[in-house]
Amino acid sequence: ALPVCTHPAKNDKISAALGVNNMKLRWKKQIFNIYTLSVIIALPVLTFLFMGFDTGMLPNFLKEMSPGESAAGDDLWVVSHMRHVTSYVDAIEWQFTSNKHFIPILSSLAVLPFIQMRDRFLPFASVRMKDTRRMERIWIVQSVFLASCVMYCAYLATMLVMRLWCIDTYDANNCLNVFVNDWGWNLSAPTHPYVYLLVLGVMRCVLLPILFSLLTIAISYLINKVYIYLLVPTIYSLIATSFFSQGLYKDRWPFPLFSPENLLWPSSPEYWGYGHTTHGIWGVVGAMAIVILPSIVMIWYGMRRRRA
Repeated sequence: ALPVCTHPAKNDKISAALGVNNMKLRWKKQIFNIYTLSVIIALPVLTFLFMGFDTGMLPNFLKEMSPGESAAGDDLWVVSHMRHVTSYVDAIEWQFTSNKHFIPILSSLAVLPFIQMRDRFLPFASVRMKDTRRMERIWIVQSVFLASCVMYCAYLATMLVMRLWCIDTYDANNCLNVFVNDWGWNLSAPTHPYVYLLVLGVMRCVLLPILFSLLTIAISYLINKVYIYLLVPTIYSLIATSFFSQGLYKDRWPFPLFSPENLLWPSSPEYWGYGHTTHGIWGVVGAMAIVILPSIVMIWYGMRRRRA
């Protein structure tokens, strides 16, 4: 027969070690799953479909155009026309401002594995762990950054799809070159188009998903309905982009500093208007702070309530 340890302290240590190892193993298995993989696939597909319907390319796929409208000479197909008219940098720039509400829902999907483990596995495994609160906090941080990494991978996949589809790389008439024109940074789209798009992608598909994924987790601590905490980030995006916008003939300062659109499209003193000369980086800080701080409070309160 195998020897059995009967010392209570040693048994506790062995049980705790087994609990931690099981949790780590289960967590690793949750990183690459149907949710994260579907996000990486969904963003390029949705972007291309949205672009096709927005430009009229897909509804008129087999419809010929008049000879004077074709940018491809004798080729009169709509797809060929759009491939020549839309440059690569232009396609990435304006598509992510048009389909901006895809980002909240995809960011929320990427943190579903954490929410499932917290609700289904953690209550049973916590009896074998010494500090479940610390482990839970670490999981939250890891899940948020995992969601941002997944979204950035989806953004890179979108860049690859658009690179294969677009003929021209840069068109001075369509690209707004926001970092040079609006922020005054020495990051020129004509000179370094790929670096320009990668930095723009960090704002749109790293920083912005951090906000929405953290907000999803925060709401899930207060509400158990999956369809609610998945939709709250999208609803917030819809409301905030409208409520915090500058307005055409109205000075709403300092509300525009908190709009999530500041992460999609870097704003400038020209956008603030009415004599406000705040640099656009403060719009990024404001848009992140107004979501992150309340989310941390909600998570703290939700963790206390669950353990009460």
